[in-house]
Amino acid sequence: MPLFNLNPKESLRELFGREKELEELIRLVKAKRWTAVLGPRMVGKTSLLRVAGTELKRAKMKVVYVNLWGAKGTNGLLRALARGLNDEKSILQKIEDAARRIEGVSVGTGGISISISKRPMTTVSDLLEAIGDQAGDCVIELDEVQELAAISGRLLKLLANIFNTHPNIVFVFTGSMFGLMKTLLEPESSSPLYGRSPAKLYIQPFTREITFKFLKKGFEEYNLAIKDELIGEAVERLDGIPGWLTLYGNNVAIRKLPHQKALEETVSEGIRIVRDELEHFLEGRDRRAYLAALKAAATPARWAEMKGAVEIAKASAVNDATIYRIIENLKAAMLVEEKENVYRISDPMLRTLLLTSQIT
Repeated sequence: MPLFNLNPKESLRELFGREKELEELIRLVKAKRWTAVLGPRMVGKTSLLRVAGTELKRAKMKVVYVNLWGAKGTNGLLRALARGLNDEKSILQKIEDAARRIEGVSVGTGGISISISKRPMTTVSDLLEAIGDQAGDCVIELDEVQELAAISGRLLKLLANIFNTHPNIVFVFTGSMFGLMKTLLEPESSSPLYGRSPAKLYIQPFTREITFKFLKKGFEEYNLAIKDELIGEAVERLDGIPGWLTLYGNNVAIRKLPHQKALEETVSEGIRIVRDELEHFLEGRDRRAYLAALKAAATPARWAEMKGAVEIAKASAVNDATIYRIIENLKAAMLVEEKENVYRISDPMLRTLLLTSQIT
């Protein structure tokens, strides 16, 4: 798969610039250490997860990839787990007989299908127990685990039970550092996973040098000689976020758009994507306050400026504890970063979205 293919990478030869992170993730998994892969959206967490899965399978380990994006509640988790199992036939064959006896689960020629269960979390637990009892060493990759925040209490109890009873199952999580993921990684003493939190593996945007090399290599795969100054402009506009770099490269190499048009369409599409994701994040939150804080950080801003922006938006005084909570949630979601007491937005698409007032 070429570098500029928009799908997540799945093989080692397709992965660029993540050799150290891949090596560390595989090392942790082989050591039976549960791991959380953290980083902003579009930075390549899913690609790292999928390539690690491919390499672990080459080492004779079984891997189930579970895409949780959009999964709401226990039934969403159950359906996502079933899809993952159906893609991993080596496990499905081993648990087939046990799965037939699980409430809400049917097994046919197409694999596992899920009907409405009165106790969906019990069904999830029974499936994981079957994997643990029948499938041998197994890695379960839960991608975008923050989507399960609504069922965090029950899920944590389930994970703690699997941790205690089935050491042959290793979980790898990805997601933003808030809600459920934060509870997983920083459990309180009352948490079922207290003292057993996953290791953290942070995925950072590419450096400027690696970004330039990524684009050069991608264009070389299509025998395109793009001028260095044009690549440099793309590096400046898109920073080191692999997802945006790939989209730009695809626009040039696959769609055959001229540089400036490709850059404009990349930014336009990127803004649409981050707007949808930001709307998703804002659900159930104080929209006015969070957007005010984000727009302040886009300039960037210090604490007092963040607080002032929120108070102007709310047309009232806001206590420090509320401002602290807003900022910490934005940092945990990796929408805002803090450096030397200054808050800024690193994602160029999100920054453009906020500075051009395309979301209110």
